[in-house]
This record gives sequence, C-alpha cells and structure tokens, in this order.
Amino acid sequence: MSRVRTWWPIVCCLVAAVALLYAVVLPGGYLTWLWVAMVLWLVAAVGWLRSPAGRSWPIRLVLPVVSVVTMVVACSGVAGRVLFAWHRPGLAQLAASPLGASHGLYRFSAVWSHDGCVTYVTEDSGMSHFAGLVRCSPGVRPSPRLGDTAGDAVFEPLGDDWYAFTVPRSGSPVWGFNPFAVGATTEV
Repeated sequence: MSRVRTWWPIVCCLVAAVALLYAVVLPGGYLTWLWVAMVLWLVAAVGWLRSPAGRSWPIRLVLPVVSVVTMVVACSGVAGRVLFAWHRPGLAQLAASPLGASHGLYRFSAVWSHDGCVTYVTEDSGMSHFAGLVRCSPGVRPSPRLGDTAGDAVFEPLGDDWYAFTVPRSGSPVWGFNPFAVGATTEV
C-alpha cells in the first residue's frame, strides 16, 4: 500500500477537525465551516473504510479517535471559551465599527451600541437565528430582546461585563453545539 493512500484520510480528518473547531469559536458558530468539516469527514471516512489493509492498529485508530475528541471539544464549547479569553482585549476596539468587523478568528456582520451595551453579531451564524457577544457597562445587564429577533436571547456571562448570546433555533447551548438539546433559558 502506498504511503499517500495510508495518510490522506488522516490529513483530511485533521483538516476537518480544525474546520469544526473554527466553526464553533463564536456563539452560534459559523455554518459554512461546519459544512466544510462534515464534507471533509465524510471524504476521510470513505477513504478510510475503502483501504484498511496494511495499516497497523495505532494507525487505524487515528481517524476515529481524532473525530471523537474533536466532537467532544466542539460540543463542550471549550474552544470558544479559551479563544474568547485570548481575543477579549482586541474586541473592545470594534465598537466604533457599526457595519461589521473582524478581529482574529472572529467575523461579525454588525456591531452596535444600545442601552449601555455593545453587541457583536456573528457573521454566518447558521446554528442559531442570531448570535454573538455583548459587552455592557459596569452594572448594566443585557436585554433578552436584541435587535429585531423573533425570540429571547440566551446569555452566558463571560466575566468583566462580557456575555455570549444566542437566539436559538432549538435550544442549543451558547458555545459549541448539541443537536439533542431541547430546552433554553433567557436568564442571565
């Protein structure tokens, strides 16, 4: 068996893992990158299943282990919380950019101020109706009604007057995603 035939599914799986983790760095996630990750995992799985002969057991386990670990990390929201702490200092500069902006891995379709808070709306937030980050002045709490959304926002306090929010489609958690979740709360 050629080395290329052995390793391309692993490389495809690793790229899919990175795409999925990027898809969940912001509340609501990036739908496009979620689709990219799913397609890459499908291609990797087909390639993996078509040619298992000649692989040692440790090599055979790489794709399933990477896939499971990535899904656990993505669903738990760890990637988003860790990267938010890293990006937090630069996000405050975006408040003066009302037409949307970006900072590091974050892409926003709009940034606006209201009632003592600055809202950063995630671009391509396909895993929820509306999602992003809110930074409020000290002592101010964000309103559950953000913009012209159809439902109430679900908030998660991030510390230092920052909140992650989503207006969920099906009660998904604020960070990561869980297709089996069925409830949501608008409490801060």
